[in-house]
Amino acid sequence: MRPARWLDSIPNRIRALVSAAVADELPGRLTQLRAELRAELIEELAAAMDQHRQSATHLTGGELLRTPLVFGDASRLQVAETADVNDALFNLSSGSITVEPYAFFGHRVTLLTGTHDITRFDLERQTTVPAGGRDIVVGRGAWVASGAIVIGPCVIGSHAVVGAGAVVTQDVGAGQIVAGVPARVIGVVDLQDAPPGPAGVTAP
Repeated sequence: MRPARWLDSIPNRIRALVSAAVADELPGRLTQLRAELRAELIEELAAAMDQHRQSATHLTGGELLRTPLVFGDASRLQVAETADVNDALFNLSSGSITVEPYAFFGHRVTLLTGTHDITRFDLERQTTVPAGGRDIVVGRGAWVASGAIVIGPCVIGSHAVVGAGAVVTQDVGAGQIVAGVPARVIGVVDLQDAPPGPAGVTAP
C-alpha cells in the first residue's frame, strides 16, 4: 500500500521548520503545519473509508452472500449442479452432506453433521467427535429457508419445505412443510405434478 501523502512531504517540511527557526518564525510556522497535517490526514482517512465502503458493498451485493463455508473434509460434500446453496455452512465432521438437483437454500442455512460427546468433560468433550454416521441428504427440489439449521443424521425429502429459522432434528418426508424449534409438520405440498427424482438417491 502506498504511504500517505503527508509522509512524502516530511523532509521538505523539516527544512522549512529549520528555516523558520532561524528567522524566529517557528511558533507561527508550527501552527500552520499542524493545520496542514490535520487537513491532509482527514482527506486520507475519508478516501480510505470510501474505498472500504465500496469493497464492502461489492461483497455484500454478490460474493459474500453466494459463497458457502465448508468445515471438515470437503470430499464429503456433494452439491448438484442445479442446486443453489448461497452462503450455507456445511459441517462435515461426522458425515457426508448431499444436496440434490434443484434444491435451494435461503441465506445463512446451517447443516451440521458434527456433534460432541456430552458424557465427556473439558478437553475430551471439545475433541471427541464421531467420524461418521450423521449424514444429511437434502432431496430434489427441497427449499430450506433462511436461517434454518439441519442437524444430522437427517433426510429432507424431495420438494419438502423447511421454514425460516427452523431447527430440523429428524427426517422430513417428501413434500412436507416444517417449521419451528424443533421443526414440526405444519403442512403438505401436493406432489401430484412433481417430477420424479433419480432412483436410489432421492430422499423419501
